[in-house]
Amino acid sequence: MNTLIRVAIGALAGGLVVWLALGRPGPRPPPVEAPEVAADGGGQAGGRVIRLDAAARRRIGIELAPLEAVELANEVRGFGRLLDPAGLAAPVYERQAARAAADASEREYRRVQTLQKGNSNASQRDLEAARSAFERDQAALGTVETRVVSAWGAAGAARPDLAALAQALVARRISAARIDLPLGEDVAGSPTAARVVALADEAAGPLAATLVGPAPDADPTTQGRGFLLLVERAPWPPGTALGGWLAVPGPPIAGVVVPAGALLRYAGRTFVFLEAGEDGFVRRAVELERRTPQGWLVARGLAAGDRVVVGGAQQLLSEELAGATSAED
Repeated sequence: MNTLIRVAIGALAGGLVVWLALGRPGPRPPPVEAPEVAADGGGQAGGRVIRLDAAARRRIGIELAPLEAVELANEVRGFGRLLDPAGLAAPVYERQAARAAADASEREYRRVQTLQKGNSNASQRDLEAARSAFERDQAALGTVETRVVSAWGAAGAARPDLAALAQALVARRISAARIDLPLGEDVAGSPTAARVVALADEAAGPLAATLVGPAPDADPTTQGRGFLLLVERAPWPPGTALGGWLAVPGPPIAGVVVPAGALLRYAGRTFVFLEAGEDGFVRRAVELERRTPQGWLVARGLAAGDRVVVGGAQQLLSEELAGATSAED
C-alpha cells in the first residue's frame, strides 16, 4: 500500500514538472509597431517618421533651423552668357569715327556752298565734290548706326552714355550679359531689375545687373525673348554660361526660404527633413522656386515656423533607407 502511494505521488510530481516546463506560457515579446508614414503618402513625396533619442541625435549631429515667411518680387528665370566686349564696343567706336567724318564733310560742304554763292574762289565742280563727300559720309554713318542697333538693340543704341559704356567694357570695369527666357515664357511690360549667376558657380550667389533693353535678335537655340544686361566687375570671362532672374511687374511671391544645407537630392527630386514631434523627423519633397542669398525660396509645402534639419540630413536619409530595407527583409 505504501509502495502504491509512493508511486502515485511520484507520477503526479513528474506530471507537474512536465506541465511547468511545457504548458506554462512564457513571457511574450514586445509588439512590433508598423512604421509611421508621412502625411504626404510616403514614396517619392516623403518617408516614414524616424524616431531618434537624444544620444542618437547627438551622434548624427542633428541641427535644426526654423523657417521664416518671405515675400520676393515676381521674377522669371532665363539662361544666357557673358558677351564678348569687342563685339559691343567695336560698332560704337566705328559710329564715333563715322559721325566725326560726317560732321567734317558737312562743314566742308556748307563752306564751299557759301563760297560758291558769293562768287568766291569755289566752282560748281568744287561744290559737287563737297556734296558727294558729305552724302557718302552720311551713308557710312547710317550703315554704322545699323550695326550699333544690331549689337545693342534700339534701347541700348539710344543711350547717351553708350561711348562711356564701350570704354568701360573694354577696360573690364563692367561686363555685358544676355539672358534669354524659355520659349513661351513672356513678361507683361519691361523687366525692372535683374540678377545673374555663373551656372558653374551657383553656390557663389547671383550678382545684381542693370537692364539695357530687349536683345536685338532671337537666340537660335532658345527662340525666346532676350534681354541685354550690364554687370559691374563680373568675375567671369566672356562666354561664361549664366542663369538669370528678371524682375517683372506683378504681385510678389510668398513662401519660406530654406537654407541650402537642408536640401537633399534623392531619386531625381529635392527633399528636406522636417521635425515631427519631440524626437521624430519626416522627409518632405519640395519644389525650389528661386535662389536667394539665404537659400532657396519654396512657395508650397512648407510653412513659417516649420523646423528643418540643416545638419545631419544626409545621415537621416541613410537611417530611413536602412530602416525601409530592414522592414522589407
